[in-house]
Amino acid sequence: MVKNAYKLVLTAFLAALAFSATKAQVTFTKGYLVNEKGDTLRGEVKLNPKKEQDYYARVTFKDASGTQKNYKPAKVKAYGFDNEHFVSIINNDEGLFYKRLTNGAILLYKGAFEVVVMNKATWEFEYFLFKQGDKKLTDVKEGKFKKQLQEWMKDGQEYAEAYNDSDKKLNVESAIEVINKYNDWKRSN
Repeated sequence: MVKNAYKLVLTAFLAALAFSATKAQVTFTKGYLVNEKGDTLRGEVKLNPKKEQDYYARVTFKDASGTQKNYKPAKVKAYGFDNEHFVSIINNDEGLFYKRLTNGAILLYKGAFEVVVMNKATWEFEYFLFKQGDKKLTDVKEGKFKKQLQEWMKDGQEYAEAYNDSDKKLNVESAIEVINKYNDWKRSN
């Protein structure tokens, strides 16, 4: 009796473990892709939660007919899925996808870059600001981001003042919140 209970518990544990492993595997989800011509295609985007950096280097897109194709940033204007939006930007002669974190007068982007240290490749994430009329992305100055926001939000200083920078590192959540509030205010004026 005890042996059967042990087998039952072990089987349940292994089933739960197998289920959780499949949840973290590669899947497809509904999404869109904006091609070089500017046409928006509906289909599915390949997701790999274990390799977030892949979202910045390439996209695998399955169109309505089921045809699956890999795209580099130079061949696509944008893509997205769920509430995630990536834009192809050529920065320093290199094409990458940048995750758009805000929408409006001031855009906050997140980029991923491969860094090799002592023959070991790793990925680092950096943040950039952009506004209409700019020719290139502006690096976020993590330790001076509040001052940077004050310069970018001269007409709405109260929004820049609301940014929380208690540890002198970029507080991404606070930055997104402040920029979104400023962008909403700009849209309504």
